[in-house]
Amino acid sequence: MSATASRSYAPPRPDDVPAMEKVLEQALIFPVGTMGPWTQAIGHGQMRVVREGERVVAGLGVIPFGHWFGGRVVPTGGVTAVGVAPDRRGSGVGLWMLRELLEEQRALGLPLLSLYPATTTFYRRAGFERAAHRLIYELPLGAIGLRDHGLDAEPADAAQMELLKGLYARRAASASAFIERPDFFWQRMLAPPDKPSYTVVALRDGAPEGYVTFMHAAWGETLQVRDIIALTPAAGRRLLTVLAEHRSMLDAVRLPAGPHDPLLFLMPEQKPKVFNALDLMIRFLDLPGALAARGYPPDITAELHLEVVDDLLPANSGRFVLRVADGAGQAERGGQGRLRLHIRDLAPLYSGYFTPHELLLASPVEADAASLVAAAQIFAGPRPWLPDMF
Repeated sequence: MSATASRSYAPPRPDDVPAMEKVLEQALIFPVGTMGPWTQAIGHGQMRVVREGERVVAGLGVIPFGHWFGGRVVPTGGVTAVGVAPDRRGSGVGLWMLRELLEEQRALGLPLLSLYPATTTFYRRAGFERAAHRLIYELPLGAIGLRDHGLDAEPADAAQMELLKGLYARRAASASAFIERPDFFWQRMLAPPDKPSYTVVALRDGAPEGYVTFMHAAWGETLQVRDIIALTPAAGRRLLTVLAEHRSMLDAVRLPAGPHDPLLFLMPEQKPKVFNALDLMIRFLDLPGALAARGYPPDITAELHLEVVDDLLPANSGRFVLRVADGAGQAERGGQGRLRLHIRDLAPLYSGYFTPHELLLASPVEADAASLVAAAQIFAGPRPWLPDMF
């Protein structure tokens, strides 16, 4: 019997877990023994393995969460820990596993998947495309250039998670692509297993306006910021001051921020440099569902006639009309197909990663002038980015 004929895709059995974690550790270059805590945090019920016969040859995980787009949370499966045994790479098992994943998660009712790619080309073959930035900036602590104590600053911890979640949600609702974090994300950030973290909240007359969470740093290390949320300029200046006041003992700081982040604009000089960059990719599972789930500019009434090609999920192929009014959208089959594109190329438009005119320079999209104007209005919003890696 051929390996292809004997393949199965399913959640891992209890006796599959050690083999699954070994495959993933080797594929993703994790230190031996360190994949277990991550798969346990996700939950083995959210993991999937591919067996050839009784041998586990590949695996992945799916984290249920949502991405904020247009002020609404779009239910999404965050694909993580994708790996294939070394002797089975190039056999087609990885793409086969992704196709099984697409069908499964679509049947469960999810409109979107998202992931960080190890290999962009591979995931494009499965219909994913780049749709949001994740940027880590680095700069000398002395170059922050702020000493602003106008707001109070007080410590917080995991017991105040609900307070921090509320501040984060307010920022996420005005951004694009932030995730609605599962509780285990918050717990790992606020109380990480490997070293202590510290959270400081900025307050005005006792009312919180932002927070920063950073990891313990030893002599010679870089100060690592896990999360920084500022709802006002005063909060941003106060939290940056908290970081800057480490400058007598540490040299540099790394922090997540967007490509046009107001937080970086608060610094008097243009000192931050990109230390690490990796774009998130998204994949439509249910195109009409995804178009209806996100929010839109509240003052826009417009319609967009799409013609979409999806090689792997034929239900997404064909003509659709997206009608937007009062901040909501509805997509129905039909229309004139004036904006013609692959399902992949709709992702950066949907998220705001590309304007329609930018998309024309990057992909073989066909559209008339009126459709480009309508798409620009419908998908207008901030450049998408997110602080979280998964």
